[in-house]
Amino acid sequence: MDRKDEHSKLLLNQVEDLIDNNKILELRELMEEYHNRDIFDILENLDEDKQIKLFEILPIDMAASILDETDSEFFRHILSKLNIEHKANILEMMSLDDMADILGELEENEREEIINLLNQEDAQDVKELLIYEEESAGGIMTTGYISINKDMTAKDAIEYMRENAIDAETIYYMYVVDNFDKLVGVLSLRELIISRDDSIIEDLMSENIISVYVDEDREEAVKLVSKYDLIAIPVIDRNRILKGIITVDDVIDVIEEEASEDMYKFAGTSEQERDTIEQTNVDPKDKVLSSFKARIPWLIVTLVGGFIATLILSSFDYVIDSKYFPLIYFVPVVTGMAGNIGTQASALTVMALSNKKLDFKNVLLEGMVGVFTGIICSFIIGIATYIFVKDINIVLIVSVSLLINMIIGAMIGSFIPMMFKKMDVDPSIVSAPLIATSLDIIGMVIYFLITTITLSKIV
Repeated sequence: MDRKDEHSKLLLNQVEDLIDNNKILELRELMEEYHNRDIFDILENLDEDKQIKLFEILPIDMAASILDETDSEFFRHILSKLNIEHKANILEMMSLDDMADILGELEENEREEIINLLNQEDAQDVKELLIYEEESAGGIMTTGYISINKDMTAKDAIEYMRENAIDAETIYYMYVVDNFDKLVGVLSLRELIISRDDSIIEDLMSENIISVYVDEDREEAVKLVSKYDLIAIPVIDRNRILKGIITVDDVIDVIEEEASEDMYKFAGTSEQERDTIEQTNVDPKDKVLSSFKARIPWLIVTLVGGFIATLILSSFDYVIDSKYFPLIYFVPVVTGMAGNIGTQASALTVMALSNKKLDFKNVLLEGMVGVFTGIICSFIIGIATYIFVKDINIVLIVSVSLLINMIIGAMIGSFIPMMFKKMDVDPSIVSAPLIATSLDIIGMVIYFLITTITLSKIV
């Protein structure tokens, strides 16, 4: 166990002890010493009753910040346990764009219940944010920005900024609009502060505006922010009406999400599987079912590919004259499928480890995924093998070997990244080649071991 994990465990034990002894004041003082992310990690590892007790004593702003960063399952779970007044106070302090992202994942009746607790202005902003597609610029923008009229003086603009800064995501740039709320310019805080009080904003602003349309793909916003090194980018509609801004922290979130999505596609699984596994309070059965649904289509595709390799090998059967030479044909498909499911499990585990702490129960869950996917694939290869060689002994050897290899492949694919993480070695660098080599060796041993046992009983 590394020093960080040891400290986290000691902190968790300390928090549980304070809760058990009802030392509320000491607990609150302790929590104020830690970052919101650290507190969320503690909450994840507490049982339900202690979760609620800890969350209830947190300062409102801290509780809101934690919910800003959480998933919809944790959000729903926590809010369902709080009284209406406490719930409303926390919601009032939350970032509206983060709240909209979470509400978008809830059922309509749950969403309406939350929105009804907001004040009229916030409720309207959240409803507007919920209109936009998740993958659009509007889907990641916030309405927490400062816009000033082009006819204002610098003095008036500074006063307006002071009055409204508390609700803004950033105050480094002010967005200049005309009387119809059309975006006409942008002004930095620095330029505003050093200007004369009677200077007119229109004379100070820059008309060279980098903006993105509200219905454009969010990746366009990412490209512009990266290209022009922006802190935030304004979002406008097709009539150039200012609708919101996208801040650099939201851009970073998008970059991470897109990278994760590409990684999962590369591994032949889905981001939905990752989301299910990373959610708190999710039934293990749901995790296994989600993994099964995401992986089985691609595993069947690779199974077909392996069988094609078998057909190619069969064309060289003249090399050895043996009744059971066809067993050699199936080596690629049996070892290959173990490697395929191992790669999927490894990719998912590496990505999950970068966002949360997994324990070795995950290896058993992957084993269950291997059982279900292995049964389906073994059934398919069994039918294909019988059609191909018409020998029930070979069918039995290939099917059983494939099932066992897929179970072991899934478990090793999950175990090796976690083992390296425990050793403070980057699992993303070492895992893939070690898993591939391990499963090739293990797959061959299992296949020929089962072959030997089966044939010895026949002979």
